Amino acid sequence: MEIKIFNDTCIITPLSPLLDEREIKRINLEINEHKNFKIGVDLSFVQNCNISFFENITNKKNINLFNIPINVFAIINLMNLDKKIKLFSSELDFIENKRQLINRNFQLIK
Repeated sequence: MEIKIFNDTCIITPLSPLLDEREIKRINLEINEHKNFKIGVDLSFVQNCNISFFENITNKKNINLFNIPINVFAIINLMNLDKKIKLFSSELDFIENKRQLINRNFQLIK
C-alpha cells in the first residue's frame, strides 16, 4: 500500500489487485490514523473488491474514490453507493475537488 500525505490530504493507494479482508483492515488502519484529513482512495491497481470494502467505506466520512476500474464502478452504481461516496475520475480532480462524477445513468444491456 502506498500512502501520500500533503497539506490536509491523504491518498491511499492499495497495490493489491484484490481488496479482500486483509487489505480492507490495512486501509481502515490508515483511514483511522488520518481521520482528520481529506482521504482519497486510489483504485487504479484494483481489479476486484470484496463486498466488505463497500460496506466499510460507506460507514466512513470524508472518503473519496478515484481512478475506479469499470467493473468496480459498475458495482458502485448497482449498489447506489455513488450517492453516498464522492467519486472522481482522477487524482487531480480529487485534490482540486472538481469534476466529481455525478448524475450518471447506468443500465445493464442484455
